[in-house]
Amino acid sequence: MRKLFLLITILSFSVASSQVAVTRVLDVKPGQMEKMMEGVAKKTKMFNSGADDAKWYTFQILSGANAQDLWRVQIAENIAGLDDVDTEGNAYWQKTVGDLHTSGAVRRWGKATGGSYEPESNELKPLVRALFYNFDPTLADDFWKFRGRLANAHKEANTSTNMTTWWCASGCNGSNAVVFYNYKNYADQSAGNVEIEKAVEKYNELYGNDSYEQDLGKMEASLMPNGQRLRDLMFLPELSSSPVN
Repeated sequence: MRKLFLLITILSFSVASSQVAVTRVLDVKPGQMEKMMEGVAKKTKMFNSGADDAKWYTFQILSGANAQDLWRVQIAENIAGLDDVDTEGNAYWQKTVGDLHTSGAVRRWGKATGGSYEPESNELKPLVRALFYNFDPTLADDFWKFRGRLANAHKEANTSTNMTTWWCASGCNGSNAVVFYNYKNYADQSAGNVEIEKAVEKYNELYGNDSYEQDLGKMEASLMPNGQRLRDLMFLPELSSSPVN
């Protein structure tokens, strides 16, 4: 029954958007970062800049064990979009930058629309705060209840916070999710606390006094030991396709 509930929960969070993402860490060899970035930028411009081309986005990891390495992300509007293998582009990649790095684990993610809030703004916010979660699948309802209510609170409070949530569909270690917060810079990240306070106030207004603290506590209790990791990332537009909506 718990597994069925988890499936229903995931589907309800994803049905409004079928976007999928495939991620991998690129462990760049010492002294090769400049050459690697030049090669990735050129490959992306040649093979991933057209309207019908596969969309790839590149981030530099700023903290954690893989600090300064790259995180490469492919986004497709639905899972069928992953069937279109760019043979020519992949061959060019291997020829130009294949020997400059080693690839880490590959994971596929689905966008949890019900747990995401994106204000209407086209402003580029390249600094990304990533919260990776590993939660107990038998307590998934507590995890997703909080994520969904928080996203709705941001929406109802009309905050400027950009918060997107994804659930791991393949290549996972247990039940995983990641939440991304986007900022212009670290000063904007610090100022974002004001927007969070607005969302917390709205959360309690919508769901009852102290509901934020209670639901947050249940969400935290749903996590596995060491079930939260924080990472800072920097989006590299020159190494990426044009942003998708």
